[in-house]
Amino acid sequence: MTDRRPRTIAALALLAALALPLAAPAAAKQSGAEQGGAEPSPTPALTWAPLVTPPPIVIPGPLTPQALADGYVLGAADAPVEVQVWEDFQCPFCRRWAEQVKPLLIERYILPGEVRLVFRPLFFLGEESRWAAVAADLAAEQNHFWALHDLFYANQMGENVGSFSLDRILSMAEAAGVEMETFRAGLVLDAARARYAQLERSVLPDAVAWQVDRTPTVIVNGVKLESPDWESVDAAIAAALAPAPSPAPSPAG
Repeated sequence: MTDRRPRTIAALALLAALALPLAAPAAAKQSGAEQGGAEPSPTPALTWAPLVTPPPIVIPGPLTPQALADGYVLGAADAPVEVQVWEDFQCPFCRRWAEQVKPLLIERYILPGEVRLVFRPLFFLGEESRWAAVAADLAAEQNHFWALHDLFYANQMGENVGSFSLDRILSMAEAAGVEMETFRAGLVLDAARARYAQLERSVLPDAVAWQVDRTPTVIVNGVKLESPDWESVDAAIAAALAPAPSPAPSPAG
């Protein structure tokens, strides 16, 4: 996992280097005009856009209950069992977990106050994973994370194919009820890069310590599960909730 961090730094350096040649033609054109040379014929501006129009945003329903949420946490603060789930928003298995396991977890354990669910972000599947993590962190500050979490997975189309383009992120955030002015400001490139760097500093040491090498990874009261399926999660929670065995009676003196 740590071997991906230098790639991120190298990619940002490459973008900075590419910005210089992109600015050069404008300077050359201005110089020619100042010298009285003939103006070149106008050409259409180049614009990057997906060649295949992505489908419209899907609004899943119902969204995760807002009353249960506190940033990245879902459920009562004093719940006796904590379930951590490590996810990458581009991971198809994370989508399956969010759509199949999380609803059961909410119904059977979170609503009764026995479990609190804590989301931990990972972003190893590419650039769109990083942008999605930054957007999710901005939404968490406004306590709209879990609604955006639902929307992100409902609109996942594959890895780095435009699921989390800026336009789609903004549309999903608006549907999640995020206050958009603050959210947009956080996605300005310099601000987004600073937030992503902070996410790396806060998340990656824990991921290394827990030896998180796949998504989703589920940890129940400090025990990392071999499988994130519902049967494994349910059994681990039941074991954590089980009363401690009574001590054996001391032999009669």
